[in-house]
Amino acid sequence: MVLKKAIQTVAQLVGVSAQPVRYDDVLEEVLSHHPDAETDYLAKAYAFGAKAHAGQVRKSGEPYYQHPTAVAYHLAKTGLDLDTVAAGFLHDVLEDCPVEYKDLETNFGHDLAEIVNGVTKLGKVKFQDKAQAQAESYRKMILAMSKDLRVLIVKLADRLHNMQTLEHLNPEKQKRISKETLEIYAPLAHRIGMSQFKTELETLAFYYLEPESYSELKRQLDTRQKISHKTMDSIGHEIRAVLEKNQLESDVTSRVKSEYSIFQKLKKKQTTIEGIYDYYAFRILTDSVRECYAVLGALHERWKPIPGRFKDFIATPKPNLYQSLHTTLIAENGMPFEVQIRTHMMHRLAEEGVAAHWTYKRGRLLSVGKSEYTAWLRKLVDENKDMSDHEEFLESLKAQLVNDEILVFTPAGEIKTLPKGATPLDFAYQIHTELGHHTIGAKIDGKMTSLRSTLQTGNIVEILTSPNQRPSQEWLKIVKSHSARHKIRQWLRTEEKKKSIELGHQIFEKELKRYKIALKTISRDLVQGKAEGLGYKKLDDFYSAIGFGHITPAKAIAPFLPEGTLDKPTGDEVRESRIAKAINRLARKKGAQVTVKGQEDVLVYLAKCCSPIFGDPIVGYITRGRGVAVHKRDCAGLQRSLNDPERRIEVEWDKNYDNPVFSVRVLVHTEERPGMLLDITQALKDAKTNVRKFQASVNVEKNLGVFDIVIEVNTINHLENVFKHLRKIKGVLSQQRVK
Repeated sequence: MVLKKAIQTVAQLVGVSAQPVRYDDVLEEVLSHHPDAETDYLAKAYAFGAKAHAGQVRKSGEPYYQHPTAVAYHLAKTGLDLDTVAAGFLHDVLEDCPVEYKDLETNFGHDLAEIVNGVTKLGKVKFQDKAQAQAESYRKMILAMSKDLRVLIVKLADRLHNMQTLEHLNPEKQKRISKETLEIYAPLAHRIGMSQFKTELETLAFYYLEPESYSELKRQLDTRQKISHKTMDSIGHEIRAVLEKNQLESDVTSRVKSEYSIFQKLKKKQTTIEGIYDYYAFRILTDSVRECYAVLGALHERWKPIPGRFKDFIATPKPNLYQSLHTTLIAENGMPFEVQIRTHMMHRLAEEGVAAHWTYKRGRLLSVGKSEYTAWLRKLVDENKDMSDHEEFLESLKAQLVNDEILVFTPAGEIKTLPKGATPLDFAYQIHTELGHHTIGAKIDGKMTSLRSTLQTGNIVEILTSPNQRPSQEWLKIVKSHSARHKIRQWLRTEEKKKSIELGHQIFEKELKRYKIALKTISRDLVQGKAEGLGYKKLDDFYSAIGFGHITPAKAIAPFLPEGTLDKPTGDEVRESRIAKAINRLARKKGAQVTVKGQEDVLVYLAKCCSPIFGDPIVGYITRGRGVAVHKRDCAGLQRSLNDPERRIEVEWDKNYDNPVFSVRVLVHTEERPGMLLDITQALKDAKTNVRKFQASVNVEKNLGVFDIVIEVNTINHLENVFKHLRKIKGVLSQQRVK
């Protein structure tokens, strides 16, 4: 009951109505934006959806159609066109009801049918696992979004209502869906400038993923706001007086930064709430760009700005077209406060994003959005279309949705957007793949520099090339953007496959000679036919499989030998088999605790770069001469390596292994207060974990406690239990698994 009340409180923060949404609510919202809208069309969509979903119920026990109606309501509130709102009513009919695409197209037209089809998952297609199904659904959705952004907006509204009703699912699903929301949907909302959707999605996901952290941060913010309320009111009053004195007509409002944004800053800066300057901000809206800069000058004349805290997003807009001036000032009592200055139109674009760029007549769309938004999505599609490995695709998608970015310039003055920490090599690949492949050096602001140099916003970058230069494995450690890393990997894979084909061909011929088969009797067509019988359509794939070790030489030449030749192993093969089994038994005794699916007597070991523990999602990677390395699926070291999909192999934890024990390093940051050391040791004791190493220190500059601890756990659930006990401690700011 307490949890449900807490969730309802969070729901109220993001505007969830306690009562189910009705059709009349949707209609009222549509007419407030489009008084002359064709309401018969909307009523028809509502009735069609209600009939299709008749008898279906949600996990809460409520009629299922309350969900599509709520989605349509969210879409109507944004002022979107009738096709989009109607798609809200119908967005699940292709997936969950006996309705075909042609039914939608016949009744509601091509545009609506395409939107609903784009939102629909690939539910009728069979995949190897959930990760592949998820990746292909994302791929389909992004392709549809690049053609019509309304697909994304409907999907965001769908996800928002699902998050608002997440209390009816079990905790595991709540966390999985919330994690996906933070990694995919909130960043997508940010990319198209729809800040309201982004904030609401982040708030709810934060609550479900970190309920204790959310509650503690909310408590601190409420306390701080009570203390600073009079001060902020006084500053707001004086801002208005300064603007009036300078004859600058402006609207002045205040706002508090979202809890999740503050939480992210606390983690990133490893500081307390006192170290966050912009959690409370004033927003000033003017009628023109000229007035924006005039307001900035008047404020800087009245209050002292904090150096390095001024940002001009009007001159250089963010990638999602956001424009505003940001400055942080110091009040007389030493309290910092942020001011955002923008025009009324800029504010509308900041709140509504892509939706603000559309125009309507009678509630129907006349032009589809702003080209910059769709251009970014088309680029996302192009850069990921050749990724056959679904895990790499998911990793690439998440990386490209990261919001931390810098803006740099070409010598011709063209702006390029790169992830924070990017290098000249990232810049080169951003310009063109071939330019990246042949890069030998770079100039930053006219000065020669290393390819490892970190670029900063405002740099002018010039790339130097040589026709003889080629990418190397080392480059994967230099680049920060997933796009550049993918292009380098592609080149390296192509080169490695060439070598594997050559090696496989040599091994194949050598093995034939060992069995006294004359090479002149083996034609290319004969090899091609036998290779197809083994499942390889292309001859190069056959030789590559031999070179990579995916098929043994004996199996490769078996079709060319008389029947029974390979039934009896040679003395060498018997000895090799015994040695392999002995090594594998020894490896298992040492605690590999992992088996390769469908394989026996395979040497496996846990990769030290990520140190997986029992319960972590894992993947095997075939190494040369060392067996199968077992990595966490999200291992950064694995992503930086060549990571050829052909070397990946499915592995699983051995559930029959008794009492597994894993050492895990945990880093805990806390407020500096007496008794913290005792509280942490007690929490570890309560979590029933053994401590191998415990080191405590104080970051005097930030007034933080830092605890570096190595503990022993049995499973990932055991580790999560440790974190749960740590989160209960008052003043614990963050805890993270280092490996």
